[in-house]
Amino acid sequence: MFQNLEYTTGALLLAFVFDALDGWAARKLGVSGELGVHLDSLADAITFGVVPGFMWMQLAMWMNTGYSWPALPVLGWAVTLASVYRLARFNSVMKDYPGFMGMPTPANTAFVLGLMYAAQAELIPLHPALFLVALIWSVYSLNARFGVASLKDSPISWTDRRFRLAWLAVSLAAFAFWGLAALAVAVPLLPFISALEKRFL
Repeated sequence: MFQNLEYTTGALLLAFVFDALDGWAARKLGVSGELGVHLDSLADAITFGVVPGFMWMQLAMWMNTGYSWPALPVLGWAVTLASVYRLARFNSVMKDYPGFMGMPTPANTAFVLGLMYAAQAELIPLHPALFLVALIWSVYSLNARFGVASLKDSPISWTDRRFRLAWLAVSLAAFAFWGLAALAVAVPLLPFISALEKRFL
């Protein structure tokens, strides 16, 4: 169905690892600075903005099979525009925010990757309407005003981490049943974890 999905997954896994380590490595080596911040955002715009645009386009072409929604693949690029806007916002107004506001671009990329695996395994209906619902959520979540759980704002005590541990347990159970398709469920749950922590902790 999707050509080279395994290779795409491997490349994205490496991108996730390097995205997590680049800032840490720069600080350890004493080479962090304003230029590095902008280069990091440029790399993120390509890896977690342009690449997901291609992924949404390919997903749209598959889910449009048998239907006549010719503009559907083009709409996938709205995620690229929303990702670039988010990264610009982050550098200007969100860089000191203690956590994430809106869905981070790597998590959003993991969401569409999960959708592709779910579509390939026929775990979801292959219909343009479902594609549009998922796309609208993806675009909205990138620049939404809700908090998203991150390691930076993780509670100190294990008791206060109960909502995150519950999310981890649900995610692992989903992975056991559905493999990487579970990303399409695990990622959208992150804002709800933050909402529960804000309400009860």
